[in-house]
Amino acid sequence: MSDTPKPSRLFAFVARRPRLILALALFFSVVAVVYTKQNMEFLTGRDDLMAKNAPFQMDYQAYRREFGDQEEIVAVIESDDAEKSTRAADALYQRLNRETGLFRDVFYPGGLPFFRKNGLLFMPLEDIRRLRHTLTMAAPVLKDLAASPSVQTLFTSLTGQIDGYLASGDPAALESLTFMLGTLDKGFKAVDGKGSGMSMDAFLKGGGDGTPSTLESAGRQQVITMRPVKDEGSFVASEKPIKAARAALAELVKRPEFKGVTAGLTGVPVLEYEEMATSQRDIEIATILSLSLTVVLLLFAFRGLLNVISAMVSLMVGICLSFGFATAAVGHLNILSMVFAIMLIGLGIEYGIQVVLRYQEELRSGSSGMAAIETGLTANIRSIVMAAATVALAFATFAFTDFKGIAELGIIAAGGVVICVITTFTVLPAMLILLERFRKPLPSAPAQQAPAELAEKPFFRALFANPRTVVAATLLLALACIYPTLTMRFDYNLMNLQAKGLQSVEYAYKLMRSKENSGYFAVVTAKDRAEAKALTERLEKLPSVDHVVSLTALVPDGQEAKLAELAALRQVLAEVRPVPYEENLRVMELPRVFEAFRDRVGKLKAALDAKKAPEAKPVGAFLTTLDGFFATLEKEKDKNALGMLREFQGSMFAELPVKLTMMKESLEASPVVEADVPPQLKQRFVGKSGVLLLQVAPKREVFEHEPLQEFVTQVKGVVPSATGEPVMVYESLTTMRDAYLRAFAYAFLGIAVILLINFKSVRFAAMGALPLAVGLLFMVGGMRLGGVSFNSANIIVLPLILGVGIDSAIYIINRYRQGNETPGQVATRSAGIGVFLNALTILFSFGALMVAHHQGVFSIGAVMSLGMTASVAVFLIFLPALLSLWGRR
Repeated sequence: MSDTPKPSRLFAFVARRPRLILALALFFSVVAVVYTKQNMEFLTGRDDLMAKNAPFQMDYQAYRREFGDQEEIVAVIESDDAEKSTRAADALYQRLNRETGLFRDVFYPGGLPFFRKNGLLFMPLEDIRRLRHTLTMAAPVLKDLAASPSVQTLFTSLTGQIDGYLASGDPAALESLTFMLGTLDKGFKAVDGKGSGMSMDAFLKGGGDGTPSTLESAGRQQVITMRPVKDEGSFVASEKPIKAARAALAELVKRPEFKGVTAGLTGVPVLEYEEMATSQRDIEIATILSLSLTVVLLLFAFRGLLNVISAMVSLMVGICLSFGFATAAVGHLNILSMVFAIMLIGLGIEYGIQVVLRYQEELRSGSSGMAAIETGLTANIRSIVMAAATVALAFATFAFTDFKGIAELGIIAAGGVVICVITTFTVLPAMLILLERFRKPLPSAPAQQAPAELAEKPFFRALFANPRTVVAATLLLALACIYPTLTMRFDYNLMNLQAKGLQSVEYAYKLMRSKENSGYFAVVTAKDRAEAKALTERLEKLPSVDHVVSLTALVPDGQEAKLAELAALRQVLAEVRPVPYEENLRVMELPRVFEAFRDRVGKLKAALDAKKAPEAKPVGAFLTTLDGFFATLEKEKDKNALGMLREFQGSMFAELPVKLTMMKESLEASPVVEADVPPQLKQRFVGKSGVLLLQVAPKREVFEHEPLQEFVTQVKGVVPSATGEPVMVYESLTTMRDAYLRAFAYAFLGIAVILLINFKSVRFAAMGALPLAVGLLFMVGGMRLGGVSFNSANIIVLPLILGVGIDSAIYIINRYRQGNETPGQVATRSAGIGVFLNALTILFSFGALMVAHHQGVFSIGAVMSLGMTASVAVFLIFLPALLSLWGRR
């Protein structure tokens, strides 16, 4: 052909010794794989991604030196019945303590005698007063039920109270009756014939206004934290403790006495473990899928097995050697650099595609096999070197960022690109030469026939015949994408990266919403109690702070008034003496008991109506509900009435003695001073040097950016050295985002320089860069239409798409300037087809990530696929139009 290059020393070198080159390549590939297997490590912690000298990292390390490793596995046990949750947590705590060598400590604050005895002193005084009011209202019935817990007792006691009120008209008795009947009203409405909606907690702790009180809700969620013994040699250091805790939880919820209890694990170690396990599995599957799709694509594109074998051997050698380079240069992979193998599949095969397609084009033009291989190699050397330089530069710019994880990925990937280029120039031609003798001769064809057939098809002829229309339409669409680009947000919520439906994510949100058990707080330190008190006052005034927990907070305030209320409560319950529950459902007596109760409620309503008392309305509402309850019993009398009553009585009264006993014990609180705080609790708030720890709980869910930024900014405004999980997440993700944007800017400037060097023309450099900018705008616009945000995983695509996308401009413009082909012909011959196939291989490589359950890995595939689709469209349609208008040779 007219643009066939001069004889190449590189090709001559390869042609003289192809077997030696292939043997050395395979030998070093095996050495690299063995070396990698023996020496490559995996870093699973998010802290490992950050530079150790970053100020927020230094604050966190200082905190860890003072208080040790605070990362905890968190077990959350929940039930609608607080006592059942407590018993389940007690059982789990005992079970976990039997595990040896897995946990540095197991901490169960709800199980400490300190809190069980004095827990009510930590409640607001108003809640204790409401509790006293509730128990005073329920005391007459509770006294009877404690002595004989049964349905008969409940209705008989209430019948007697109604009689007493009708005889005396005592307002206090009416208030008590109204409270009790209102509580029963809510319970009866929930009875469906299969179970009871009644809850004795409403009698013991309810507020009487239809909504659960703080005390009624307290204890329903119990939390046990475990500090794991980490195996630093393991892929995930806390894997064994996590599996042991999960097995213990699964065993617990299967026990019949804990029916209705739900439980789950969360905490930073669990979230990291599930993230690594999920992403590793996803990447393994995606790698296999990517290789398979690449092979299928090459079979279709090359239409011959020998060329596919040649290209894939070159690619696999490049990947193996790249792993060896990564092991030698960095020594480990992190959760970001794990995807570099996927990258190299798409990037590494790109160069081989250009060589093989030009080789096939030369064969069809009548060249001999060796001459075609030489032309395929030498005609693409400049384009491949410049294209690879842009990609390597895009990756290399990562090394100049402050984000360690990104810098390491940049070093590994840049080296991998260089290695893949070297194997393309050595292993690929060696394979083509060795397999040349197995090829069947191709019939020669006129030189212009093959490309002309595609370029002259009506669609392409119409497309390339109207360059001004193409340019105008493309620029208008690009302008429409500017606003979505400027308003694109960065998603700080790491939970959105996890696989959907993970238990650890579900319970992380539950802990965040639980004020008592936030588990996700900022930490600050104070040198003494006076400073701790002053900091607590300042921090709790911040709009974003809910409360502060510290050593001083473990001594409750307002004790005198609270103890007085508890003393009064002890008097209220003095005659409530619970006895063990026995199911004694005297069925024959029930109709008479029910009838008497129904009759008295009717009389009570009539009396209140006569007085026009406001209590008549709630009593009337209860009467309607009661009639519905009796109607349900009547309906079930021939089927399940007895079972329904048993369920009703058992659910209400079986655990009443235990609940009453625990309630009375909780009233025995005594004055608390700091010396009473148990050592295992105190040591969590006192550092090795005596400094005091303050845990600052956020008021809002700080997984999202706005509340997270507000919380971190306000807390650090008071204490600049504040640290903890929210601070680490905010600072690290901000650093990561800024690092990628800086890498993007560096890469863009570097690519501009390379384009000027390559084309030696500002005009052609601008025509190469403009489609790239348009493709990026299309990508971001597509992301906004699809509801996809940039996050800590997929933002890697930004600088990467620069390097990968500009390759297309280099291949097309270089080919256009080498000969006499029109821009349309360049786009439909080997250069353009190569660009299309390159895009498809990268699309397949990264698109394979979309099979991932891990949403971060999925988003990398989705955004890169969108970016490549946009890029190939503009480079094969928009760039030829630009060349037609302004591409004078």
